[in-house]
Amino acid sequence: MAYPMAPEDVLRACAYMEAVWRTDTGAMAALLQHEPAEEPTATLLTELGENLMQWIFPAQFGIRDGLTAEELEAAAGEMDADPTVRVSRVLIETLKTLAADSTPENTETIARAVTGFLIAMSDAATESDVMTLFDNLRQAALNGSGPRPE
Repeated sequence: MAYPMAPEDVLRACAYMEAVWRTDTGAMAALLQHEPAEEPTATLLTELGENLMQWIFPAQFGIRDGLTAEELEAAAGEMDADPTVRVSRVLIETLKTLAADSTPENTETIARAVTGFLIAMSDAATESDVMTLFDNLRQAALNGSGPRPE
């Protein structure tokens, strides 16, 4: 389970995904730079993907505060059995493996995969909506309301 990301980490991940989307190699290279104590961009991207999953899927399956233990168990079981959820977990685990190496090429691949996931999981979003999706993620981070890809 991923912990909620710090707003500056979400902003950095979004900036890198935007740079990849726009094929801005200068910005991509700059955003790969980090201090020794900072998380590599590849790691931030996988954390963002995992945070998106943890925000989107429970809501889709009706998991919320106030459920009885039985209702929660049933909803969690339904979510865990869902093929989309299972494939998304495989995607995130694969991206984490790529992030461990953290090469520029792997980081770009991770950014493209997280962007594709964001498009796929957003209601009626298309590739023309990508910049709006990035802006929504930034605003959610700044407002402290969690990822909101819609």
